[in-house]
Amino acid sequence: MGNFYAIKNRLGQNVIDIQGASTKAGALLDAFPETPTPSDNQLWEFVSDPSGSGYFFIKSKLNGNVIDIQGRSEAAGALLDSFPQSGTDNQLWQFFVDPVTNWYFIMSKLNGNVIDIQGRSAEPKALLNSSPPAFPAQDSQLWTVLFGSPPKEVDAMPPPGAGLASSSNYLLHQDCNPFVNHQSADGACLVINIDVTQDIICKSSSGSTQGFGFQLNCWSPKNRVCAYQQYVIALFGNDLIYSVEYWPVSGTKLFDLGAQTLLSLPNPMVPQGYRLVISLFSDQQNGNIVSVNYAVVDSGGSKVTNVTQQILSISGASAQDLAPIVAFELNLVGPDNGDSVVLSQGAGSISYWAPNNLVVFDSAGHVPLQCVNFGGGTGEKANSVYGPLPATPNKFLKQGFSVQAST
Repeated sequence: MGNFYAIKNRLGQNVIDIQGASTKAGALLDAFPETPTPSDNQLWEFVSDPSGSGYFFIKSKLNGNVIDIQGRSEAAGALLDSFPQSGTDNQLWQFFVDPVTNWYFIMSKLNGNVIDIQGRSAEPKALLNSSPPAFPAQDSQLWTVLFGSPPKEVDAMPPPGAGLASSSNYLLHQDCNPFVNHQSADGACLVINIDVTQDIICKSSSGSTQGFGFQLNCWSPKNRVCAYQQYVIALFGNDLIYSVEYWPVSGTKLFDLGAQTLLSLPNPMVPQGYRLVISLFSDQQNGNIVSVNYAVVDSGGSKVTNVTQQILSISGASAQDLAPIVAFELNLVGPDNGDSVVLSQGAGSISYWAPNNLVVFDSAGHVPLQCVNFGGGTGEKANSVYGPLPATPNKFLKQGFSVQAST
């Protein structure tokens, strides 16, 4: 077969196929039974991204076109087509090993979504789309390579003991080293971008606040007054708010900024196309977190709000409360006060960046690192689920998220 391969789905054992063996640019992709003698519209080669990103083009033997997310769309459910190679992120893919089945997610560089079969159909001719990875993995999103192996597959880190959902996401750290930007005194030591590809809507809440929150939950090193730091962007009704809370090993909070309004939205949801950003800044000498920046970018790409909060300007905060972070976790959960929420819909991606390599931790214990003295996490819950992350450390990681249908 040379360097060409068929790519088979776990659900119906169908393969990735260019619909109707069309050579036209923009021809849709479907899942179709493998032909007895492999046809060119079912055969693909893997071509490394020349920029060295570690991603690959998946190029057809039929006409040299590549697997492409139609219109460069980041929306959940965007269809896949066969299109001339341009080098854009919607044409670049990585093979992630599902640690449970040992089949593969094929994940987009554009937004962390994966190749999926529309409607999770096992029928021939079902169209292919790009969707947030599900956990536990759905067979419609799992693939294997026939006549060979995937290109430089990336091992996905096994999920934490509590799974990848609600208040349990991967823990990220830097081998117990504080997060510090040694390259720039003004540079961030951690940046989280949350890109919304489907409107996030709260259906119901156990508390009085209708909404949800993205919590950046951070652990301080041992022997610090502050053991646990929390930085939040949340939706309270129609208002996007931000907050900061610091906690000791036990007892009451050291201080609490309370809910501060970032932006009032026209409807009680975070719309598709929005980006929420949380950036932490530390001093270079001790690595203490000294400020946090919250920003919101709308669907047109305009930064509609941008607020920097100095930690020591918060009422009740003192210099002895300042601390570095050595581990963190990002959760989509209830908005406040231990709330559990049911989201009716929502999807997107979470991008993590730090000036030094991020390491994904997967132990069954919540925070078993030897460098912290607080093993707890957040009390809020939601029907959110998170996609896999690679086992290989990197300064930049991208993870899909979505909503698990409630029963």
